[in-house]
Amino acid sequence: MIALGSPEDWVDFIETQVPAILALVIDTWEALPPPAGNELEDTASESLCRALRQSRNGCDLPFRIDTQLVELDPAAGQDQGRMDIVFSPMYPRENIYFALECKRLNVRGTDGVRPYYAEYVRFGMLRFVRGQYASAVRHGGMLAFVLDANVAGAITGIEGNIRANLRDLGMDASGGFQVSSGRPGDDRVRETQHRRNGQVLPFVIQHLFMAGDPNAPLRSDPPPAPKRTTRRKTTTPRTTGSK
Repeated sequence: MIALGSPEDWVDFIETQVPAILALVIDTWEALPPPAGNELEDTASESLCRALRQSRNGCDLPFRIDTQLVELDPAAGQDQGRMDIVFSPMYPRENIYFALECKRLNVRGTDGVRPYYAEYVRFGMLRFVRGQYASAVRHGGMLAFVLDANVAGAITGIEGNIRANLRDLGMDASGGFQVSSGRPGDDRVRETQHRRNGQVLPFVIQHLFMAGDPNAPLRSDPPPAPKRTTRRKTTTPRTTGSK
């Protein structure tokens, strides 16, 4: 019988691997062509996941890399969440993993730039804090595709939304971005710590702000599909004859 260790051992193991995961994501992103200025979130995250799998350095990490996974047993009272990119160690428990939730920021368009800072907090960070994602572990990540390349502006905008939601995020009054413990020398990476119900140790979110190209062309929406016309069926009136 092979001893796989306790769940707590694997939680601690994931913590030791966070710097390597961050480095792999950043190096892989920098090798990809820049996304369109209004690229879709799913398209960008799926392209990154494919590149992570193909990365030679990825073979050195003891993780399987998947996209769009659903945790079957989230925290009590929380709906299932579909996670964008998941690093799963070779351990037979579906709730032991490092999740990376991807969001678009500063999306360019013909009518200007839309920040989506509130959505980053509401539909990203809060899903970790409430246990919809990563309920059994102590680390997770947010990956921001900053499509206009204004990383400093995006970090400032997100921090403002964080400070407006400190209570919901389980953060102290002085809460905000901290230097990343997993990548302390990189200005594109930040860290936040959160209190979750029933957990003594804080839950730590790593925030990666990856720049797009401000001159990248915009994605063209496909033309709408032509409407199908249904030919009205005509019937010939029946005539009743005498018997």
